[in-house]
Amino acid sequence: MKKIRWFLLVLLLLGAGLTGYAKGEAVSDQAGILTTRQEQSLEEQFDGIREEYRCDLGVVTVESCGGRSIQSFTDDYYYRQGYGMGEERSGILLMISMGDREWYVATRGEAIRVFTDYGLEILEEQIVPYLSEGEYERAFETFGDLCENFLKEAKENRPYDRDHPYRRPMPLWLRGVICLVSGLAVGGGILAVLTAQLRSVGYEKRAQEYVRDGSFRITGARDLFLYRTITSRRIERSHPGGGGSSTHRTSDGGRAGGRGGSF
Repeated sequence: MKKIRWFLLVLLLLGAGLTGYAKGEAVSDQAGILTTRQEQSLEEQFDGIREEYRCDLGVVTVESCGGRSIQSFTDDYYYRQGYGMGEERSGILLMISMGDREWYVATRGEAIRVFTDYGLEILEEQIVPYLSEGEYERAFETFGDLCENFLKEAKENRPYDRDHPYRRPMPLWLRGVICLVSGLAVGGGILAVLTAQLRSVGYEKRAQEYVRDGSFRITGARDLFLYRTITSRRIERSHPGGGGSSTHRTSDGGRAGGRGGSF
């Protein structure tokens, strides 16, 4: 009897321990779009984020969803493959259906609060262009970097939302334009200084300086109002309050957030 009790106790402790760790794969490339090196690099990146923030993180690629909607397919996959950490099975999973050319991000538990509707819009904005161009490793690396950034901010109890917007990195082309304009401005300033030093004759701003004394006399003057120009500018106002997260009921009876589309 004592042996049975000890055996049950060990199973209970093991079960409690497993609820704190993710059982789903960090990277599951079933569609075969990544090399072995790329997959290993992404696994290392994701595992580090999982361990530090105690939130599951994964990317799955499949050939198709078998005729199902990618939302329900991803929600079921998340649950059945054992993704999630803690009692709420918190985590975020990116699903890519190559045959359907669709993507979907599913969130559960604490990740629903971390990745708000606004936050999921940012993920879409930053990731989908890479997917469209076939730069899958870059897309998944960006996904991991953004997740880490969002989790770090939420750890300070300030999840990104409409009242706390995410600062987008400046595009490379815009950085190039700024550098070019700055260079032209500096060069133009130096040229202007050098040109000014070559002038030997100045000019007068008023016409009176060019009129000979006694040769011109005004007998009458009046002011005429010709036209008026009004310039208006729209003032951008911040969204009042945070947007939060939309959720839906999954087939396993849980709650999940998410966002998806085509690429």
